[in-house]
Amino acid sequence: MPDKRSLLVISHPGHELRLYGWIDQVQPVICILTDGSGGEGVPRLDKTLDVLRALGAEIGPICGELSDRRIYEKILHHKYYLFDRLCKRLARLIVTYDIDIVVSDAMEGYNPTHDLCEVLVQAAVAIANKKKHPITRHYTFPLMGDPRQAARDGENAQTAPRAIARHTIELIPLQFKHKLETIRDYASSAGEKLQQEIEHAFHTYGEHAFACEYLFRAPVPKQALEQSFTQAKPFYETYGEKQVAAGRYQCVIRFREHILPLMNRLYARIPAALPADQQQ
Repeated sequence: MPDKRSLLVISHPGHELRLYGWIDQVQPVICILTDGSGGEGVPRLDKTLDVLRALGAEIGPICGELSDRRIYEKILHHKYYLFDRLCKRLARLIVTYDIDIVVSDAMEGYNPTHDLCEVLVQAAVAIANKKKHPITRHYTFPLMGDPRQAARDGENAQTAPRAIARHTIELIPLQFKHKLETIRDYASSAGEKLQQEIEHAFHTYGEHAFACEYLFRAPVPKQALEQSFTQAKPFYETYGEKQVAAGRYQCVIRFREHILPLMNRLYARIPAALPADQQQ
């Protein structure tokens, strides 16, 4: 899709590494919702900006304005106006920049901010499509696990709510080499925890698992996303429960209590008369 005007929206600095090859080829506009400070309060935005500028990407007007702590606080207290504003800004950006394709984090139940990134973008795309032609298409990319498994799951509508249609980006050897070097360099500067996560992923799946990158057509709003968590708790709930038990957190962010109401609020912003194929 190099001839298309593209926008990448990610929730945290570092997610760009999963799409290193695509960014190198397409050089999209990139928006980042948080500064990547996490629970420790140490931002890692500057390192991400170095990576993106080296790849020739354009930094968008939404760039690391929020801390993770602030977002979690708003979610826990049902103070959703922050997300209303983000949705409006993204929709306006899509129209102003005449974006053809938006790529965002996928909703995987690992981190609530990752999940809300997909929902925010989906609502923003639908709002923007009411004002522009041709319409903008929305794709997501997997952040957790083996990306090849995400591609295989995407072929089976019974195991995943992702559409079968997707784009596969195969990295040439030199590009893949640079990607691995950049990932390891980024992790070493971000601290021991990220280094361990990266090396665990390479050891578990093999480095070659990251030689291809996958973009999935975003599912139709709400039902396809909500059904992912009807049978089992998302990871962030079980992880949060352990942190509360250990005395590190005071509250647990829960899908039905906190995330689902925000999803409903954002989807309510989608124009009612919009055709179904424009809500993707």
